[in-house]
Amino acid sequence: MTYSSLLTTLLLSFTLPTCAHAQNKPLPLPEVPEVLRPAKATLAERKPEGLALSVDSKTPLTAGQWDAISSLRARAFSFSGAALDDAGMARLVALNPVTVTVNGSLVTGNGAAKFGEMKSLKALHTLHITKPTPEAKAALGAHPTLEVFSSDGAFCIEAVTAPKLQRVDLKHGAASDPFVALLKNHPSLESVRLWAKGYAGLSDAALASLVTIPKLSKLSLEFSVFTYAGGLNRLKEIPHLAILDLKDVALPPEDLAKLKADLPKVKITFTPMTAEYRAQWDAWAAKKKQARP
Repeated sequence: MTYSSLLTTLLLSFTLPTCAHAQNKPLPLPEVPEVLRPAKATLAERKPEGLALSVDSKTPLTAGQWDAISSLRARAFSFSGAALDDAGMARLVALNPVTVTVNGSLVTGNGAAKFGEMKSLKALHTLHITKPTPEAKAALGAHPTLEVFSSDGAFCIEAVTAPKLQRVDLKHGAASDPFVALLKNHPSLESVRLWAKGYAGLSDAALASLVTIPKLSKLSLEFSVFTYAGGLNRLKEIPHLAILDLKDVALPPEDLAKLKADLPKVKITFTPMTAEYRAQWDAWAAKKKQARP
């Protein structure tokens, strides 16, 4: 080997790993545009979506702020406070988002219908919004790409019937028998979590709806009261159930034993409801019963 070829080999041995490292090193995040700073804008790199933008504002975003957002080419968005309104929904559609989180909002049902125009949207999360959105039922219920939906209220609840939905996470008031009934016979759902803390809206009646979901493999029932005879005895009807989480659930030991006997191949996790929370739950349930016509 000549001196020249030896030198070339040594140089390559040092430079190639460096090049590979440079390729794997994430690109620096863009600067937050000055016009977005009053909206507490932050940027982050999120896999697999890419660039994610979060804003929090007490007033709706202005046209200038939306122009700045458009220049960033983000694909995941989180809006808090009053940042997002119906006018903003029209601008958001043009950005072709993959993930959208809305925490508080001025968006009406007509604005929520714009989610149906977001043809790459895979995940939608709504928090702290209780107002219903019946105007969006057709658009959300037939959404062509939505795979993940979570909510703690009635806002956009119609999304639980989207045909390609795979995972649903309903919290607080959204984890209730009427909303769970919307999941009946869902063709693609694989995972359902019902976190009913602070409410007594979830009961054995919900189980009758859940057992009709043919691809359901993971089910989490939390902060609720159930009985074996009233509905848990039907969970064996779910053909692909592999994981069952019962967290902070009121269930007699004998009922739990029967359930485990029914589901020998299912991984069951059980955490009993505390006596203090059970007293609160009973009070909520009694109040709810008195309120019925």
